[in-house]
Amino acid sequence: MKKMLVGIFTVFACLFAIAGCSKPEVKNEFGWYEDYDACLESSKKSGKNIFLLVTRDDSDTVSKDLKAKMFYTSEFTEKYSSEYEFCVIDVSSDLFVKAFPEKNIPKDIREDEAKSKEWLKNANKEKSKYEKILEKRMKIVTVFGINTTPTLYVATKEGYVMNAITYFPSDKVEDFDEELESLKDGMSSYMNYVKTVEASKGLARVNAINDLYEATNHNYRYMITDLMREVEKLDKKNETGLVGKFLLAIATSDSTDLYLNRKAEKVPAVYEKVAKSSKLNADQKQQAYYAAAYIIGNNTPSPKVTEKLIYLLKKAIEINPETQIAQHCEGLLKQVEDFKIRQEEMNKKIEDEAKEE
Repeated sequence: MKKMLVGIFTVFACLFAIAGCSKPEVKNEFGWYEDYDACLESSKKSGKNIFLLVTRDDSDTVSKDLKAKMFYTSEFTEKYSSEYEFCVIDVSSDLFVKAFPEKNIPKDIREDEAKSKEWLKNANKEKSKYEKILEKRMKIVTVFGINTTPTLYVATKEGYVMNAITYFPSDKVEDFDEELESLKDGMSSYMNYVKTVEASKGLARVNAINDLYEATNHNYRYMITDLMREVEKLDKKNETGLVGKFLLAIATSDSTDLYLNRKAEKVPAVYEKVAKSSKLNADQKQQAYYAAAYIIGNNTPSPKVTEKLIYLLKKAIEINPETQIAQHCEGLLKQVEDFKIRQEEMNKKIEDEAKEE
């Protein structure tokens, strides 16, 4: 009886897995992932590098044709599928329409209240789905610093960006082959840095991470944040002298996360906190205070914000008044202090008028 029950439960478990737990298909009909996280997960398992193509089919005049004539062809797939996982992220305007239907009711039905309500009712059924898709795709746009489409990123299986291609001379696979071949030496060198990190331990790994960091374009260093976080643990006594450098770099990555999570107001505190670490040298501390000041300076200039800005600028200057950053801060400080005087005068005037009333 016990064996029978085990067998029944096994059958039910299998049926449940098939019916309820199987992952939805995240590839399109051409074999390209449309979810970068799923592509990254697959890449880590397969050991293949990644082609991440970011497009805007509806407006950049190139993306749609490139896909149809090159990237989505069997010739391209057969040529590169053994080495690369493919992922395409499209950020065309129709995605924004589906995610925010209330702001995008079609012009031809907007004036008809009944039609407008019916259209919105239907659109809202899938609104949450498209909101999530849009959020994930806009995260890619942010962390990759995308400002032009189409762009093809060539990344390692871990998601570390080796190169970006923004110019496509034609829509022929053989021309793409030549472009990729021209980048081969640089990518091979980058892969050697990655392999060295994988093979290293202790302080040797810290130095290997630093070499990879320096080899990574500054626009894509966010992708190696997990490696950066290892540095302080591996080098507790800061024997390499690199811990401060990576604490500051991590602060930049953490700030990006805060922006992505709509918590921009917390970003200055991240830099101010790291500036107080004993593991940062004077230059790094000054950079941290300056970053905090720069960011808080973009906030609404309330008296509280003005006071904080003056404090941060003074902290940056006092570390070393002779640097270029300090001199820049001196100029900003004078402007902010002048503004503070006018701000106080205005506030006093408002208070006096209120008393008279």
